[in-house]
Amino acid sequence: MNTPVKLSKKELAAQQEAALVQQRIDSKRMKLYAADTWKKFENWGRESGMLSQHLQTYCFTISGRIRKNVKFEGFEVSNGIAILEIVSENAPELLTEEEIALDPNAKKYPKLEVNLSVLKQAVAWDKKNKKLKNISYTFLSELANERKTLSEQNKKIAGWNIEILQKCGFEYKEELEAVEA
Repeated sequence: MNTPVKLSKKELAAQQEAALVQQRIDSKRMKLYAADTWKKFENWGRESGMLSQHLQTYCFTISGRIRKNVKFEGFEVSNGIAILEIVSENAPELLTEEEIALDPNAKKYPKLEVNLSVLKQAVAWDKKNKKLKNISYTFLSELANERKTLSEQNKKIAGWNIEILQKCGFEYKEELEAVEA
């Protein structure tokens, strides 16, 4: 019978560090594909029968994590790489024909100029949908109600909060002022 080889603490630490580095590389590889592409992998796997229900569920989960820009869990990374391997073996055209999100930091939402109109709509939208933390909501509300000044620093902070709201579904609609003729 073979007895397992005991590793020194240094060798064990080196193996763990190598595993973490590999996990980061695999996570970046998975993020190369847009969330919609992962949904297409899921649909292809269901239609072709090449992905089990378990792997289809991981496609769905990975798609959501990419869309929300959330870190992957360990099992998600290993299953995501397994999915990419299956797709590359059986349907490589899915990998090449799909748009690869080369710049995950690219802005998908128009940059809004922070003014009272934008702030009032953002506060009203967040009051209904409750996506911001209380402190952020209070800050925007105080700006919208002119209890705080619209300094450059406050505009910058408000802009960050409005970007968060845009990612959650907020859309600014310009108010059409009635012009009297």
